[in-house]
Amino acid sequence: MTENKKENEDLQELKVQACAADEFEERANAVKKITDQTFLLDIAKRDTHPYVRQRAVENLCDQQALGYIAMHERDYCIRMLAVKKINDLKILAEIVLNQDEDFYIRKEALLGMKNQDKLAEIALTAKDKDIKCAAICFIDNQQILTEIARNSDDFFVRSDVLKKITDQSILEDVAKTDKDYYVRAVAVQQLTNQQVLEYISFNDSDYYVRKEAVQKLEDQYILAKIFETEDDVQVQKTALKRITNKEILKEILNKTQDRHFKKKISEMLALT
Repeated sequence: MTENKKENEDLQELKVQACAADEFEERANAVKKITDQTFLLDIAKRDTHPYVRQRAVENLCDQQALGYIAMHERDYCIRMLAVKKINDLKILAEIVLNQDEDFYIRKEALLGMKNQDKLAEIALTAKDKDIKCAAICFIDNQQILTEIARNSDDFFVRSDVLKKITDQSILEDVAKTDKDYYVRAVAVQQLTNQQVLEYISFNDSDYYVRKEAVQKLEDQYILAKIFETEDDVQVQKTALKRITNKEILKEILNKTQDRHFKKKISEMLALT
């Protein structure tokens, strides 16, 4: 008997055991020794015991077969195993964009997508907010992050991506021009340029954005001017809390007519 013939006979015997053995452990042990991708997919599809199907998936490397298991297998752990073995970007993207799929399965698929452009596509086109933000977590390219911040039509995505942008000029531009107040506020929270923060404190149309800018201002005279000219009480309170200069506080105390603020400033002076 030739060596090849013996190997073929042994393989056929293993396949018979994998399909027909009464005990699932016997079927699983046989499957572990098989590399035939078509046969393994068939076992992964039809065996009644999850342990046997898992052993089949462990030996699978065919990307289309793994994709099928990832999207159709009834056992969660086996689907997760299949996803972890997939490196085909098209298949991974299909899993990620499947809104009917479990979030953590989709997130695992995202983890396998090392391609920054593909991740950006997910962040811009997915319908699920959580998936879009999960995609952002895996993006490191600053240029791509900037494109998302400028082009996403989802304010939540724009605000989330800003937390990963380090370029102050980009953050400044967003803080001044984004149409959504919350996005502008998130950009402001990461700004360090005092002149830009001062400009926003006086000029943004939304009180919340102005308040966030004031929260980061250091110039005591600018803070006093904001307190005196600001219409919103919350912004005034924020500016007042930032003032530590005793002489400036005294000047404000003499000018203000508001009894609440007079009391607050008097208490601050007593503590200084």
